[in-house]
Amino acid sequence: MAAIDWRKLNRNEIFKQLRENNAKDSNKKLKSESKGIVTIQNNDLFVWDSYELKVIRFNLRDLENGNEERFQNLLCTTPPRFEVENLTFNPSGCLLALWGQEGVVVMEMPQKWGKYGDYSGGKQTVSCKSTSIAEHFFATHKATRLLQMSWHPGSETDTHITCLTSDNTLSTYNISEPESPSQIIKFGENVQEFSQSPSRKNFSAVLGDVAASFDFGTPLELVKKQRLHSSSLRPLEPDIVWPVYVVRGNGDVIMAYTDLRKNKSGAGRLGIQGPLLMYPPAEDNYGVDACTVTVLGQNPSVLVVATCQGKLHHCVVLPAGLDDNQSVQSESSWNSLTENTSLYESPTEVSLYVYESVELELSLTTNKVQTDEPIEDDFTCPIKLIKDPMYPDRYHCTHGAGVHTVVLPWLQNCQKFCSEDVNDLDPPGQDDCIVEHLVCTKPLPSSPPAPVYGIGVIKDMTLDPILLTLTCDYEFITLPLRKRLQSYTPLPLVSESPSKVHQSPLRKIYREPFHQFIAKILERKVTNPLLKSGKKTDIGQQECFQLLTRTTQIFREEYLQKQDRAQQEIQKRVRILRDLHLQQSKDLKALVTTQHVVRDNAQNLAVKCDDCQDKHQEILHRIERVMRRLQSRFPVLSSAERNMKRELETMEEQIEGFKNSLQQLKIKREYQDRQLDMEQRKNISSPVLRKAQVQQMRQILKEEGDDLSELKKRVSNLRLEAGV
Repeated sequence: MAAIDWRKLNRNEIFKQLRENNAKDSNKKLKSESKGIVTIQNNDLFVWDSYELKVIRFNLRDLENGNEERFQNLLCTTPPRFEVENLTFNPSGCLLALWGQEGVVVMEMPQKWGKYGDYSGGKQTVSCKSTSIAEHFFATHKATRLLQMSWHPGSETDTHITCLTSDNTLSTYNISEPESPSQIIKFGENVQEFSQSPSRKNFSAVLGDVAASFDFGTPLELVKKQRLHSSSLRPLEPDIVWPVYVVRGNGDVIMAYTDLRKNKSGAGRLGIQGPLLMYPPAEDNYGVDACTVTVLGQNPSVLVVATCQGKLHHCVVLPAGLDDNQSVQSESSWNSLTENTSLYESPTEVSLYVYESVELELSLTTNKVQTDEPIEDDFTCPIKLIKDPMYPDRYHCTHGAGVHTVVLPWLQNCQKFCSEDVNDLDPPGQDDCIVEHLVCTKPLPSSPPAPVYGIGVIKDMTLDPILLTLTCDYEFITLPLRKRLQSYTPLPLVSESPSKVHQSPLRKIYREPFHQFIAKILERKVTNPLLKSGKKTDIGQQECFQLLTRTTQIFREEYLQKQDRAQQEIQKRVRILRDLHLQQSKDLKALVTTQHVVRDNAQNLAVKCDDCQDKHQEILHRIERVMRRLQSRFPVLSSAERNMKRELETMEEQIEGFKNSLQQLKIKREYQDRQLDMEQRKNISSPVLRKAQVQQMRQILKEEGDDLSELKKRVSNLRLEAGV
């Protein structure tokens, strides 16, 4: 999708018809609240057409293939009777929720097949089975508004939705039973009176006691307590519940627990924790007009609370300390928590630690031409937070004045620091979040609001992701998003063994690579967004000059000045590296000269060492000869000589015995010869020894003679050596 001309999207006939149809509705008053009638699922763009009550499906890859005229219309079997403001897919992408302030309709997506993988084989108009959720409830409670709808992440079938209504009620429905909620959680005291008296509800809303938004946190395991009288010895399986963080209009954050099991056995009736303590405490409770909350990451999770004034508070969710016992938890909540969780271990109480607060620039800050004073802007509008589908540390903000993107570079380091059990791991650095003002639809304080009608992130693994934005004039804007900054890990030139690599001490001192240092210098705190105001917005020449002055100033401060500073740092680094290179070249030459000298000395020493070894061997031989002569002239025999003398005497005695035996053998042989001669004479025909026997006897006698000769030689040699 690298060579796509995104301008074709606005020139497409179906989207031209979409703009014309919605422009006919002139009675519709433009609100300042943003919507979410655009969503992207697997490179498929889905847009809600409120005029014809249909969902337009368009494959974004057709822009690249030249089939940009192909599209599909998805119709509901029971069209919604309310104004649809948001489109939300379930995690598996088989169900699409159409919801607004007056109800929810779930559309079941048909199967895909065919050449292009379209719904129902590529039919242009497809009827989809739809189910209305809590239709009877919204029909009988006209004063109750749906504030937010979300798919439950703990649903095994992806068919559970959770709805937050203006009567301080959080209800979870299964689309198979659309009128019967599987779980209901009520916030506050006497919440039953909200639906009976609209005036009281409005009064509570003014006080900020009405829940404004919610989001799911990390699942929690509730471990059952071991009972003394229990005979079962097998370990108890934990029950999993999903915490829900709810923010009220006054800025208070409360936490409840949801459970989708039919047999909840008390786990689904856990109490409500809250308001959660926020540190450091603030007098205004970090704003009294909170509108949205979202949860990023896990272990630890980061809670983002947005206010209508454009402030964002990034709160780290951590277990409460020992000094948090004097909390502001409601007594009724904790009483119910104690009663209902008697079978379970008490859940860990959490607190919110505000890491940083950011204020968004809704309208562009401009100065007066005459006095050069900044123009005050008191514009406020609800802010909608949308998580980025690619990076967990990035989210997008849509509102009545445009689109902002926020990146938390410290989130990954914080999670790594909390998850790894390493003592010498350094704590995460004080990195500030990165805020980018991408689209501005209200450039001046005097401009009317032009809310964004939806955004979507187009995933492209080869290039940077692309943000698709739908304005209130039903025009699409595409902007590239920067990739999340990755930690620098240089690749080895060759394959290395898994042995431990010792790091240089200099790299421990300067841990940040130079390219990241330059990137931080060039990092822009303020950006020039894409200006896309409404068609009815009229901007005068003086206001255009103010915008031009502001843009020029930002380009000067955020681009030219930072580039000059980066250039100076690069030149400084080049100068330092050049000096180091020259010094190292000189050191290298000196080392080469020293190497030659050392090599020559080593050769001379090797020759001398060989001569010394030869002299040493010669001296050893001379010493041996001297010692042998001294020993031979010594008048007293040594122990070795005495032993040898005894051996020689023993051998001499043995030789005398061998001589006698040999003499006897000779006599016997002569006797045998005489006897044989006599027998031969007596009887010529008498039997004689065979030739083999004679040969064997000769061999035996020859061996005995050889042995005797050898013994004589040894005795003679020993006598000569002993000097006897």
